[in-house]
Amino acid sequence: MSFARRLPTLLLFLFATSAMAGPTGVPDDLPDGLAERSQVLVAQTLGAPHTANFRKFGGFRLSDGGWAVCGEVNSRNLTGLAMGWKPVYLRFRGEEGGLVLARRIVDWPADVACRHLAMGRALRTRD
Repeated sequence: MSFARRLPTLLLFLFATSAMAGPTGVPDDLPDGLAERSQVLVAQTLGAPHTANFRKFGGFRLSDGGWAVCGEVNSRNLTGLAMGWKPVYLRFRGEEGGLVLARRIVDWPADVACRHLAMGRALRTRD
């Protein structure tokens, strides 16, 4: 099959994938209290939240008006074993009452979302 015959299919694929792309992000300082609020929301998902340690928390201002918070958490599980550093991703959408949690991910999918933002790529619509 020649390239000219494949071109409409290729263009349709490129259009469809660009339409599914979510917002892009720009690195920025987090608004006051958002880092602390993010840490509390992540700690609620852990087996032993009192053992949580956080590092590398930063934010991205999203093109849709929301915020994405990326960082890492280390804690112990209920048996006392260290879990190791895990990536964290939280997405907040802007509403009239302030920022509302839209998505919270702990583990490798969080790393993928944060790397996409750091590289200037658009998030997937489900992130």
